[in-house]
Amino acid sequence: MGKYWIKFLWVILAGVLIFAAFNRHSRSKIYTYNSQLMSDKAGYYVYLPAFFIYKFNVNKFPAKIDSLTGNGFYLNHSANKVQSKYPVGTALLECPFFLIAHSFVYLVGEEPDGFNKTYQNFIDICAVFYLLLGLLFLSKLLTKYYPKTIVTVSIILISLGTNLFYYTIFEGGYSHVYSFSLFSVFLYLFDIERNKPNRYNWFGLVAICSLIILVRQMNILFILIAFISFDTQFKLVKGKKIIDWVVAIFICLVVLSPQIIYNFYLTKGPYFYSYQNEHFIYLFAPKIKEVLFGYKNGWITTNLIHVFTVLGTVLLYKKNKQISIGIMSMLIVCTYLYASWWSYELGCAYGHRGFIDIYPMLTIGLAEFCLIVDKINKKPIRNIIFILVILCVILNIKYIYTYDSCWPVSTTRSDFNLYLNFLTSPTK
Repeated sequence: MGKYWIKFLWVILAGVLIFAAFNRHSRSKIYTYNSQLMSDKAGYYVYLPAFFIYKFNVNKFPAKIDSLTGNGFYLNHSANKVQSKYPVGTALLECPFFLIAHSFVYLVGEEPDGFNKTYQNFIDICAVFYLLLGLLFLSKLLTKYYPKTIVTVSIILISLGTNLFYYTIFEGGYSHVYSFSLFSVFLYLFDIERNKPNRYNWFGLVAICSLIILVRQMNILFILIAFISFDTQFKLVKGKKIIDWVVAIFICLVVLSPQIIYNFYLTKGPYFYSYQNEHFIYLFAPKIKEVLFGYKNGWITTNLIHVFTVLGTVLLYKKNKQISIGIMSMLIVCTYLYASWWSYELGCAYGHRGFIDIYPMLTIGLAEFCLIVDKINKKPIRNIIFILVILCVILNIKYIYTYDSCWPVSTTRSDFNLYLNFLTSPTK
């Protein structure tokens, strides 16, 4: 009965999240900046209609669809090329939902153009699916090391108390919720393979690592940090036979092949740097303060719950030094990289979306914090912390439903007053 009840709760949660996403986008028309296929999101997605509908023939696309969707991709008519600077991985994960949407469009007699409202609604469903998949595997992992109550609270806090909620319900077309899901699966398989090495777990781990890189190439750094920090004795690679490595390389090449093929299509080479005019211009003067505490998309400023996440990660050092150092290393590297990027605030974003990719690792720190609080004997202190945590969640949800994607650029108000204004203004 207990298992059926838990499954029922997951179904209810899925329904609530899909409703929230549909409700959000029902109020915005397609080809507007609040729609699911606009700007970067269209750049991640365009591979699907390009391959399944238009066979990469730009002349068959709807007229000016690249500009209508915010120039997230470019239809080069002179070269007959569909050009996108974004990796193929997000589209690959969206593919099953795209095909369902495409079939549904035919059934109801709509125009199968790949961009209409039906296709965009299925992106909402897709984002919720991958969020729940990530939370499921993350809960499976954490339950091995923490009480179920602590795990449940941690999952709720990371889902509702951070911008993960925003990049699922509001902006599910970005790559971040997909990276979150894949890293959750990665941690689960990594833990199994480290404790009970198995050839099939190893192959699964290689496939997930390859997908993570396919979705967001920078994520290879976090994979390397995980292997170095979480597996200090290199149990995962010791004892692997040559055949295991050969199969692993083959799996990696197969998973990465869509990107390699697209690179050849675009440049006649297996690799190219797609962010041509975008570089790490602040390498020697990183904008760390702005990234973490700035009012314009500052990570801590708009995700106050992460004060407790970082604290829990630090306190984890007493129990598990290597895990604590590993998570902190990922956080430091992530902060430095984005603080060095030319657009360190990542444009029109909420709560610095770049950190979402490593949230599965950070949730371990959050669970440790919850466990420590649960063990505090003095009830008044426990209650105060509980109130602060709940307040962080409420402020995050309020901010999300008031925020309008971009920080105002021309105003006489100070950034702090604007920040307060977002918290006190009516929801949209």
